[in-house]
Amino acid sequence: MAWGCRALWTAPLAAVAMTCAPALAQTPASKAPKSLAMPATTGTPVTPQASPGQKPAEATPAERAAYDKAFQATLEKPSDPETLARFADLAVKVGDIEGAISALERLLLIDANQPEVKLELGVLYYRLGSKEAALTYLEGARSSPEASPQVRDRAEEFLKAARR
Repeated sequence: MAWGCRALWTAPLAAVAMTCAPALAQTPASKAPKSLAMPATTGTPVTPQASPGQKPAEATPAERAAYDKAFQATLEKPSDPETLARFADLAVKVGDIEGAISALERLLLIDANQPEVKLELGVLYYRLGSKEAALTYLEGARSSPEASPQVRDRAEEFLKAARR
């Protein structure tokens, strides 16, 4: 798959990154699809704040409705990368970490060479307390030749936290 095409559907993962690994939100807005908003860029790197088993705040009714709609969209388009990325973002927001993991793993089935997705999976598994799965994905993100310096740095931060 050509990079230009992949940028259209991997950029929405930055929304998931805002919840899990904020430094990834520095993805240029020019790579975001016009249909999905990019989160605000954070100026300073944030250390891993998510702890294993940490529960998110209760979802609002609007977030829950958007999540339900996105879930239905994944049933209609189970291999559409943009649909999967949107669902993963909303799943994290409503606290469905397993749902987000499922969507992100499907993205890896479409294209396995996505260090951003591996980083997100590592962070989500870390939040669930699944240390071995977290370490596997974080190592994959850090060692990927296509990983940006920000992805490598975030993966390293979470690797240190997961090894404690």
